[in-house]
Amino acid sequence: MSRNRTLAALASVALVAALAACSTSEAATPSGDGASAGAELAPLTTGGPWNGVAGKTPVATGPFGYAVETGIADEILAEHGYEYEGFVGFNNGPPVVQALQTGDIQVGFIGDTPATQARASGLDVPALVIAKPSSDIWFLTKTGGVTTIDQLAGKKVGLQFGSNFDKYGRAVLERAGVLEDVELVNLLFADALPALQRGDIDAVPVPATTAGIWRLQNDFPVLSKASVDDPDLLATSVSLTSRETYEANPELAAAVWEVTEAGVAKIEADHDAYAQWVFEATGSPVEVVKEAELWQYGTQAIDPDGLKTVQSTLDFLVGSGAAPKAFDVSTWGVE
Repeated sequence: MSRNRTLAALASVALVAALAACSTSEAATPSGDGASAGAELAPLTTGGPWNGVAGKTPVATGPFGYAVETGIADEILAEHGYEYEGFVGFNNGPPVVQALQTGDIQVGFIGDTPATQARASGLDVPALVIAKPSSDIWFLTKTGGVTTIDQLAGKKVGLQFGSNFDKYGRAVLERAGVLEDVELVNLLFADALPALQRGDIDAVPVPATTAGIWRLQNDFPVLSKASVDDPDLLATSVSLTSRETYEANPELAAAVWEVTEAGVAKIEADHDAYAQWVFEATGSPVEVVKEAELWQYGTQAIDPDGLKTVQSTLDFLVGSGAAPKAFDVSTWGVE
């Protein structure tokens, strides 16, 4: 696939999300200045990419999800006028943005790349939380394949277009000087695993947890790890909402951040308990979770390092032609 065709494919992801902006947003009931006694609570539904094993019910993981699971989120949300309704799982970040625009969810937890691309494409999606970069990415190769990134010249690499892993893969290939010489194939993670097993692709960058699970049953070598080889390319997550939802619910940002803070404190108090819960919720083995998790959390809703990551992502997207125009990342977050 040529560079122009891959960039066109990336841009089409943003276009689909942009078209969804024409849909009518169904914002949650305004909460005012917190919930008064007997006041009806506004329903809060969240959503995000879901990569759990078959048979598991999608749930939000990370600090917010853990706060919900342990029950400490309920009181915080009620104080701000909300009642948690549940989580909707998606196969990638861009569909989460569409669901925000249609009002099917009120808060979306997605990677910085699809979030930044949506904003750079003209969608008004306020950022409630921009987290400290802590999502490790591992670049896997097929068994018996290449041993270094630069050896991927002339090979096929699977990328989940529009995701953090897409940005990471392209950046790593570019740094190795082989981006122009690699055939890029758009694959969801569920399709990338059998493709790597069959040798249809030579390598693929995936979340560290996903990589750990795959390696339990497959002898896939690791070509690089973001946390070790390219720490500036560590991914982060952004909690988004729609403008309509935010204007109707002025306490939403405070509610999401306070729940996130409570979840962080709970995780930091017992890493083992959190890893056990992730296993029960997603099927990711405890040892895989503990190896993949970097245990790095910020102390501000709009983390300074998170903003730097968003800026680098924006520069990459605009520079590659995948995003139409830049924006001021310093004004994106709302508190």
